[in-house]
Amino acid sequence: MMLSGMGLFEMRGLAQNISDEGLAETNNLLLQEKAIGEDTGLGLVLDNSRTKLGRDFYELFYQRWNSSQLDSTQTSTIAFNQLDDLTIMIEELPSPGLSNLIQISVNDQLLWQQFMQPRMDALEYFAENAYETVLQYILNYQEIQSQLGSQDQKGTGVY
Repeated sequence: MMLSGMGLFEMRGLAQNISDEGLAETNNLLLQEKAIGEDTGLGLVLDNSRTKLGRDFYELFYQRWNSSQLDSTQTSTIAFNQLDDLTIMIEELPSPGLSNLIQISVNDQLLWQQFMQPRMDALEYFAENAYETVLQYILNYQEIQSQLGSQDQKGTGVY
């Protein structure tokens, strides 16, 4: 292909065409994720996936996480009122074959890990399972913190 005789405006047509609709949709999704995270003060859900399988799992988990936080009828929303420093890391470790290892850690403590197969029904099941595990951990953590902060556990330290 000969490009030497082409001007700058003619070469612009050779570049990939980025649709304005796709770019606007991506920007809207990013703004929604940012707005949800800032308004609710739920900490961070970090994606450290390396393949489409990991990204799909992250999206299913994040979707479930946000839907439970925005639904005020659920009792689990009470658990997240004071968790500004919560960090949930979803990490994918590729392995030979068709399955990859997905790990979820909360504040650098490994809570859940599973080898994933590239099937959507398995991803949905394990995303729900991972969400329930993380939710139970947070509820238990808050209960322990409230028990430690009770009148029986407080003291001056003087015997």
